[in-house]
Amino acid sequence: METFDEKPMVDLKRGIGDTKSARKKQKLEEEMKKEGCELELDEKVAAGCKTEPEPSENVLSNSKVEKVSPTLLLHTGARIPTVQFGTYKLKGVESFEATLSALQQGYKGIDTATCYDNEKQVGEAIAASGVRREDLFVQTKLWRSYSGIDPKTKKPRCDTWLRKSLKLLGIGKLDLWLMHWPGPGRHLNYPPVKMGMERPKQVKPENATRMAPLDWTPAMRLETYGLMAKHVPESVSALGVCNFSPRQLKELLAYCTENNLPRPAVVQNECHPYLPAREVRAICRENRIVFQAYASLGAGMLPLLQEPTVTSIATRLAVSPGQVLLRWGLQQGVALLPKSCKTERQQENLKVWHFSLSTEDLALMDKLDKSEENQNTMAGWLREHDPDFY
Repeated sequence: METFDEKPMVDLKRGIGDTKSARKKQKLEEEMKKEGCELELDEKVAAGCKTEPEPSENVLSNSKVEKVSPTLLLHTGARIPTVQFGTYKLKGVESFEATLSALQQGYKGIDTATCYDNEKQVGEAIAASGVRREDLFVQTKLWRSYSGIDPKTKKPRCDTWLRKSLKLLGIGKLDLWLMHWPGPGRHLNYPPVKMGMERPKQVKPENATRMAPLDWTPAMRLETYGLMAKHVPESVSALGVCNFSPRQLKELLAYCTENNLPRPAVVQNECHPYLPAREVRAICRENRIVFQAYASLGAGMLPLLQEPTVTSIATRLAVSPGQVLLRWGLQQGVALLPKSCKTERQQENLKVWHFSLSTEDLALMDKLDKSEENQNTMAGWLREHDPDFY
């Protein structure tokens, strides 16, 4: 089964009487449905939509189309915005201002994390935005240092950090709580390697005392998920994981079945044309799990925005390279987390529903795959670009 609804898209235009326009609209609807995309139009926005001539087969020209708010269906029955605002690397006042701007531009979902150190600013932006809590999807992540049971207190480490996240965000309940990393901190090459992803991974015995938490074992990954699950549904609506390899994800799903735990509703992994994450995405499809992509635009580390194939398609479709990359993700059936401090870029990242990539475009972008077998990350985590090690 797919992870998205099969209900038809809402009519994006009113008063379409022209047969040719109707055929073009139907063709696009069928293509998007086939790719796993659906559109839900806000009633107030729909009321203001005007019929305009279509300049090309690939572009729907509608002044209000950027206000369309697409969502995907979680297996919990809740809905998650397909395009959320990412806050990675945003700090202090910049984090508050960027998040507030994103909410004012129409983003209905916010992604943050304990280790981003910006939950307080994100929470302040949510409060200042005036957006009703029930209209907003808020997700954060548990950092890897807070796995397992604290040997001193004999209590789950995750409990303390969930309370802190909720307090900082100023909300009573999370829509989604994700395990951020499948392994411990600082167990391999140390100190962090700033560059050199090709550098062989080395296990250094002297770093065992720098591992965080010190008592980490592979079994703790599953144990911690079980401890997080105890907060569902009171303080957390759904659980998810990040950066899990196919092996780790299969192990977790088996663990959930054996222990009658709620399986993850979302898997957030790096995904873009250089690293398409096909195997993890396939597992997600099989288990009705929404796959959420990060680093869709290269995260400042990869030249995706300058990739000739991408820029050529962007020029032909009269859109930006970033929009092409985001549209590629949408047509893979994944959710997205674009980040930008600039209002105009935030707006641009939301305007990805008025065009589509052709089969030929997708085939060209498929050829950009640079991933190695079993590689799980590329743009981030340079010290540990293969989390499947754990």
